[in-house]
Amino acid sequence: MSTIEDHNPPSYGSISKKRRRQTSEVWNHFDSLPDGKRATCKYCSKSLCATSKMGTSHLKRHIETCKKLQGDTSQTPFIGSEKEKYERELEDARVLLKMKTEQIAILEKELNKAKVNAVTRIRTVQEAEQQKPQMEQHQKEEEANEQVEEVQEELAAESAAVDSMETTDQIEATVEGNLNDEYFDVASLREYDRIVNMTFASENEAFHFFNEYAKREGFSVRSSTKKDRLQNTIKFRQFCCSRQGLREKKYLEMPDRKRPATPISRCDCPVKLCIKLDPKTNRWWVQNFINDHNHDLTAPDCTPFLRSHCSINESQKCEISSMKASGIRNCQILEYAALCSGGYENRGYQEKNLYNYTLGHEQSTMLTDDADSVLRYFKEREESDPDFFLKYDTKDGCLNRLFWADGQSVVDYAYFGDLVIFYSTYKLNRYNMVVVPFLGCNHHRSTIIFACGIVSCEDNETYRWLLEAFLQAMYQKHPESVLTDGDHDMGKAIKSVFKGTAHRICSWHMDRNAQKYIHDPAVLQKFKELLSGICSREEFEKKWISFAQKVSQRVLSRQWLKRTYKCRESWAAAFVNKKMFLGMSSTQRSEGLNADLHSHIKSKMSLGMAVQKFERRLTHKHTKEAELDCKSFQKEPVLQTHCPDLEKSAAINYTPRVFRIVRDEIKMAAGLVVNETLSSSMPLRYIVVQIEKAESQYIVHCSIVEDNVEKLACSCAKLETAKLPCRHIFAVLIHMKATCIPRCCIRDRWTKYVKSGFPSDRKGGAFKVSSYLMRYHELNKIARLIHCEVAKSPEGYLRKMKSLKEEMQQYEDNHKHAEKCKVKQEYEDGEQASPRIANPKPVVTKGAPKKNKTTYERIKSAIESSRKNKCRHCGHRGHNRQTCKLLRQVSILVC
Repeated sequence: MSTIEDHNPPSYGSISKKRRRQTSEVWNHFDSLPDGKRATCKYCSKSLCATSKMGTSHLKRHIETCKKLQGDTSQTPFIGSEKEKYERELEDARVLLKMKTEQIAILEKELNKAKVNAVTRIRTVQEAEQQKPQMEQHQKEEEANEQVEEVQEELAAESAAVDSMETTDQIEATVEGNLNDEYFDVASLREYDRIVNMTFASENEAFHFFNEYAKREGFSVRSSTKKDRLQNTIKFRQFCCSRQGLREKKYLEMPDRKRPATPISRCDCPVKLCIKLDPKTNRWWVQNFINDHNHDLTAPDCTPFLRSHCSINESQKCEISSMKASGIRNCQILEYAALCSGGYENRGYQEKNLYNYTLGHEQSTMLTDDADSVLRYFKEREESDPDFFLKYDTKDGCLNRLFWADGQSVVDYAYFGDLVIFYSTYKLNRYNMVVVPFLGCNHHRSTIIFACGIVSCEDNETYRWLLEAFLQAMYQKHPESVLTDGDHDMGKAIKSVFKGTAHRICSWHMDRNAQKYIHDPAVLQKFKELLSGICSREEFEKKWISFAQKVSQRVLSRQWLKRTYKCRESWAAAFVNKKMFLGMSSTQRSEGLNADLHSHIKSKMSLGMAVQKFERRLTHKHTKEAELDCKSFQKEPVLQTHCPDLEKSAAINYTPRVFRIVRDEIKMAAGLVVNETLSSSMPLRYIVVQIEKAESQYIVHCSIVEDNVEKLACSCAKLETAKLPCRHIFAVLIHMKATCIPRCCIRDRWTKYVKSGFPSDRKGGAFKVSSYLMRYHELNKIARLIHCEVAKSPEGYLRKMKSLKEEMQQYEDNHKHAEKCKVKQEYEDGEQASPRIANPKPVVTKGAPKKNKTTYERIKSAIESSRKNKCRHCGHRGHNRQTCKLLRQVSILVC
């Protein structure tokens, strides 16, 4: 059997040369000619076309005709007749036309390749000329011109050969349509040929390539895929212009539309790049590529705003996560990224992308096992911190109560646990659980955090559970005094758990409650005198009776009077004046921390995120304490008073902020006079009188043993309540000509060396991140130092940039199929066990008391309610023209 070649070229790629065997029975009646393209009939000796493109149908019809002529003897055979000659010539003309058509297609392909080769050679010559010295440039230009002339002659010869064909006009029209000779660009032709012959190791590599190509051209990219049903793998992917396709009519014709229609962005653009997977080589090859847009391309300065060119890579995600964890706002992150990248067009993402990522990152932390993840995080803290304390309670399988304290807070309580501020704050997590921090005051008079609790309810039992957990964490050390808000359940729990501890209710809360039930300004002023006026307990009882008679006899007022009088020992200055509260009468210190927490912790945060934010604020407090410690040891104050010896002694012992308070007391001592010594025996008693107010007298008791002052006590009791010597004691010391402050007047809690016995671990767990982020930050820290030095010279910059690009290319080649790392929280880094404890249930908290509206507020609310939207169609308020039902009914009737 002879073989027939098929020269029909494919639509894309190189010419395929296929061969097939002649298996049809019709070939038994023909003899093949040597050229392999024609065959001779055995009946009539006629030569016919035998190419595979023509098939065998015309041969079968010819054999049937010959058989009929031989079977019917009455008819004259066609051999040698004019009719036979005409049919033979007609058949030969058809075959010749088909052969010329095939040859023209081949020449067309060769012409295109010749053009590409010519352009390539021209580009090569031009690039070579630029690299040669200027002295040899003239000679190279002549050689290049000769080569160009030769190429042009070849192109002219080939064009003349094509013009000699019968269908030259049609071929040229096709070539003009495909290559767009009217606006022919050599660079685009080379780019087209390069893309058609490319292969990719993965579909992601193909997407990144086409997306970069689209960014240079000025359009956006989207894609679609096809899967193999048997193997469920992607075998075909198409990347197209984002403006491909048209919007469906049902989305354009919506009579009940409430919002304005989105502008149309699709215009059925035909641009696309189709890639297909080769199962043998496991590589993706270009199956089809069309690059003819039917719309205007975007300008280079507007391209960064297209959708496919706005994305956040993994490195930027790490930076954004770190900055968001530090409390940096999104607008500041955008400005920082634009500054580092050299403009908004180079940072890779825009404002919308950043807000979407940060919102998605926050929502991803709201896990279904939120409570269990928090407990796992605290269990890891227990392993790293031996003094870390954790206690929690559940109710119906859900987390109900949570309490924790780290090791550094336990150490701080050992030094500064004489006063504890205990209060509750709201709206710091998505479950509405109440956050209850335990606060104190350190030697710099700054707020410190001893522990924290998160509870679902605020009853007496819950507060008892928190206080018992607090004592258990602090090794059963009771505080000397507790300062709280006006919660009655909290007060009952303190009396039952902290036995022997002085309790004081915040004066600000008492004042606010009084304004709620007392509307007469004169009567309210009487209550403020009871609240802060210093008097004896007997005088307080008399004043209270007079005050109670002036309060209105409403039921609520009578109930408030009973509750307030019952707890008078916790708020009246007559009862709490001589107790140790370090000079504090309100929870203003806790309100400052409350505002700080609300600025960093939002009400929609998960429990795990809220805990981490709280830990960072705790670390911030420890950092500020370390900074103040450094300043106190490195700097000395300037002496200003008339007693430099006492002032210098105070500067050596006290911290800077406490020293300023003591220095003011020394200054005030200059206006006091020690009039009389009441007793010459021990202890000595001195009467200290103010020069301007001789009626106010204070008695100072002094014990001296072997010329050393062993004890000093004043009737104002400031040394016992605030743990600082008062001006009356300094007046006595000046009278005694003392050169330093006695040791009995200095309390360790206010000195610089109070925490020198144990080293401090102020870092905590706030900066503990995932291992991936830790490695990233370590590499980034070293790279910054190197890049800072390299960037000082242009040569170093170019050399380093070249090495980084080579390293990046090597990394991409080695990790093309590697899975991308994900930024996770540290408590998500370990094994994800099945949740054992369910998330807390959202609760309703007590909250702050409602404020009574004044006349101005009532008028303002009435005005705001009258300013509601007014419909321009019907005139009614509460809606606008777009949502007017009457207008909608009219439009329906008209239609």
